[in-house]
Amino acid sequence: MFSITEEAEIYVADLFEQQDEKDLGLKVDVEKAGTPVATVTFNFCIKSDLPDTYNEFPFVGFSAFIDESNNQFLSDSHVALKLDGTNKKLTITAPNAKGEAPKDDAPLQEKVLFTIVTEVNPSLASHGGFVDLVEITEKKEVILNFGGGCQGCSSVNMTLKDGVEKQLKGLYPEISAVLDATDHSHKENAYM
Repeated sequence: MFSITEEAEIYVADLFEQQDEKDLGLKVDVEKAGTPVATVTFNFCIKSDLPDTYNEFPFVGFSAFIDESNNQFLSDSHVALKLDGTNKKLTITAPNAKGEAPKDDAPLQEKVLFTIVTEVNPSLASHGGFVDLVEITEKKEVILNFGGGCQGCSSVNMTLKDGVEKQLKGLYPEISAVLDATDHSHKENAYM
């Protein structure tokens, strides 16, 4: 669980007091938990709308709700109130939310996924694109789903695929090929 400063607790309780809704709570989630791009989010929620996997943590003036799957990622976290001029903002320090780089002996899938999240997708994001790892076959073929960017622009998508393939094969020489899951031009590559 996380700790919260007295100032932050008062600030959140005041926010809840301004709401007309009863049974309102603070849902705390970790998006993309365990990855280098993990973020912690705070949202209002209705207690009865939450799945049974959410546990209630009472504070003065409100309750926080955290999914059991996020407990490890929020352990040792600290919520504080940041003053920026006349603006107030909640901040959270969550040292366990982000994952660590896989070790050299980690499975290839774990290493490739980490590289996609930390290097490939941030690079493609500037062009509105991204890739998702679909699977890695027994032949060490990395099958990716290319999204965003220039849909229907096969020459642009092919250039992106070639760039991603070069990057991944440069890091992981055991990869035999990088394939586009949506490529239906050859029956042997039609994965979707």
